[in-house]
Amino acid sequence: MKLGYLPYQRFNNTAKTYGKMGSFINLLTGSNLILLPVSFLIGRASIAGGILPFGMALFASAAGTECSRYLIGISVIMGMITRAAPEQVYITLAAMFLFSIFCTMVNSGKGYSTTKVAIFALLATLIPEFVIIYMQGFLLYDVLKALFHGLLIFLLVYIFRNALSGIQKKSALNNEEIISVTILTAVGIAGLADVQIMGVVLKNLLSITIILVCGFRCGAGVGAASGVTMGLFASLYLPSAPFIIGSYAISGLMTGTLRKLGKVGSSLGFVLGSGIFMLYMNVSGEAFTYMKEIIAAVLVFIIIPNKFTDYITNLVGASFDIGNRSVHYTNRIKEMTVDRLNSFSKTFRELSKTFCEISDTKSMADKQDISVLFDRVADRVCKDCCLCLHCWDRNFYNTYQVMFKIVETLEDKGRIESSDIPKYFMDRCERINDFVMSVNNVYELFKVDMVWKSRICESRELVSQQLEGLSKVVSKLACEIDTEVNFKLDLENSLIQSLEKAGIRVRDVRVLETIWGKYEVSITHKGCGGKRLCVNTVEKIATEALGRKMAKEAIECQKGIKDSHCTIKLIEEEIYSVTTGVSKLSKYNSIVSGDNYTFLNTGNGKYIVALSDGMGSGYKAAVHSRATINMLEQFMESGFDKDMSVKLINSVLVLKSEEEAFSTIDMSVIDLYNGEVEFVKTGAVSTFIKREHKVDVVKSISLPAGILSNIETEILKRSIGSGEFLIHVTDGVLDAFKKENGNNDEGFINFINDISTKNPQEIADAILNEAYKKCDSKPCDDMLAVVAKVWKKVS
Repeated sequence: MKLGYLPYQRFNNTAKTYGKMGSFINLLTGSNLILLPVSFLIGRASIAGGILPFGMALFASAAGTECSRYLIGISVIMGMITRAAPEQVYITLAAMFLFSIFCTMVNSGKGYSTTKVAIFALLATLIPEFVIIYMQGFLLYDVLKALFHGLLIFLLVYIFRNALSGIQKKSALNNEEIISVTILTAVGIAGLADVQIMGVVLKNLLSITIILVCGFRCGAGVGAASGVTMGLFASLYLPSAPFIIGSYAISGLMTGTLRKLGKVGSSLGFVLGSGIFMLYMNVSGEAFTYMKEIIAAVLVFIIIPNKFTDYITNLVGASFDIGNRSVHYTNRIKEMTVDRLNSFSKTFRELSKTFCEISDTKSMADKQDISVLFDRVADRVCKDCCLCLHCWDRNFYNTYQVMFKIVETLEDKGRIESSDIPKYFMDRCERINDFVMSVNNVYELFKVDMVWKSRICESRELVSQQLEGLSKVVSKLACEIDTEVNFKLDLENSLIQSLEKAGIRVRDVRVLETIWGKYEVSITHKGCGGKRLCVNTVEKIATEALGRKMAKEAIECQKGIKDSHCTIKLIEEEIYSVTTGVSKLSKYNSIVSGDNYTFLNTGNGKYIVALSDGMGSGYKAAVHSRATINMLEQFMESGFDKDMSVKLINSVLVLKSEEEAFSTIDMSVIDLYNGEVEFVKTGAVSTFIKREHKVDVVKSISLPAGILSNIETEILKRSIGSGEFLIHVTDGVLDAFKKENGNNDEGFINFINDISTKNPQEIADAILNEAYKKCDSKPCDDMLAVVAKVWKKVS
């Protein structure tokens, strides 16, 4: 047993030894490699009266963290020894010992808060301080000095623990952690004291370099803060401390401001900031030495590779540029969304392609179908016949010729009779009556089968169109998301200043340029208790500041609450406006009209006028036209383009039922910014543009939606000016005018050209009244007239 145990014990002891060595090696990696030299320098840093409080504060701050408290303590003590301060070494060693006892007694491991650690550090520092005071005799100065020493360590624990937390963090630091890390670094640099290299104070060189890095990586705010921090600790004991602090702060601010120009721009910003401050302070004695250190730090900053600064900041757990990181995350989320949408679009496109490939709308039978027809007849009639071998083996060619002649007769007449069969075949066939009956039955089944095959293929083709439309919409959405959002920061600042000058307390302002080049403004400001007194003022100020006519789109206001805020959204006002008039009349002896219409402002500067005439008249026609108009509204509001909207409506009407469901689509899209009009027509009659001295006709020849599975749309473009009218009518109106003028639109054109009123509703009523008279008060079809007047707004 003992012999067997010894090797195991040796192995176990060896494993423990290597385990301790492995733990020790782990302590020398990562954050500790940075903290050990920093701890050494922090131990050397002192303040007025020769107090060295920073080392004890760092030692206590490491409690409960991944940083090795004891390695930090050793480095701190070694740094303090180099300062030749035996009393401070004694106090710090005793404080570290007592602090460790306190932690062991109350088990203050990782679960203890910063406040408890700070209290332990305060007590551990005051005890050895008061022991020395007792031995030397109580003096008020010594008591105040000890209390100052302990309270300073108490406060530094909060800062240093925050800094250590930031160093261990592997994500972006918040502002408090950034400042804490900067203070920790500044204290370490202060420990260099007056060490010089070639006449350049190393402390100042490193301070300026860190300010340059912080300003370049973080921006103006952190650059100025780091300048204040570095200047404060770098100028301890120096009479020129205010000058250094101010100079570093302004230089850090300029460094961050010009960081977009790269390292050279940031360096130039620091030099300019220092130069301006020196001229303002009229400093001459130390200017040369100070500029020499700045130039040396700039050279070091430019020489340092970006990869090295990235490695250091990542090692301590952060990339300082929080704003850029947030933008990076936002862009990454946008890229992922766009990729997913494009993937969906590709999937729908491939499905559409597959359905299109497998759809076959041939109505005629091919050779394979004919052979199936022959096989079915032979199986029913000839299978048990004694002459089967004679007909289908020895005389196969002649029998097949007879079958082909029978198929030709079936295609012409739809069925065959005995007289349609060649005489020589009838004389030879013993079951001629059964043969004729079987051929007719099989052909009837064959026709039904072909009809259903055709319907299935047609349905596949329609589904293919719908999938293609969905693919285009998803792809369009991906493009819109991928479009860079163009915020106008300069206009936002100008608008904020203008609003504040007018006495409007602004909380937030956003000026956005849309993909169509138009401005959208969102303003959140101090509320007025629901009185809306600010609306006209805000619109006027926004118009002047942006240089474009802005108008309110929506207002959200909390009434009756003194501290509430109102949000007003302004959009660039459209140049043109549209006023409409409608007149409608159903067919004689019909209660319901089969014609329907809609007006729609899409919100992006487009105004839509659309009509639909259902097949026939009455309830069924009304259902079809109403469904067409409803789908058109939904598709256009959802972002479908005009061509795809018409195709999708057509596919739905084709698949809607076994009955015929036809509807015309007559749509015009008016651009309210430039007066351009796009016309889309499927089976609709002409549209008329009534100008001052003439009438233009817009016509297109096409079939209504719901007839063919694949429909081609033609988009026609015209321009319309202020005061001109867009007149849409259904075929019932034009048919009434054609009774006197034949098959042309001259009578209707002359009538609307003679109308003098400028009211669109009066024009629509006049058209319907005249059409009603021409039908002898008995309309032969449903009638609908829609008139849209386009007029330019007065700026």
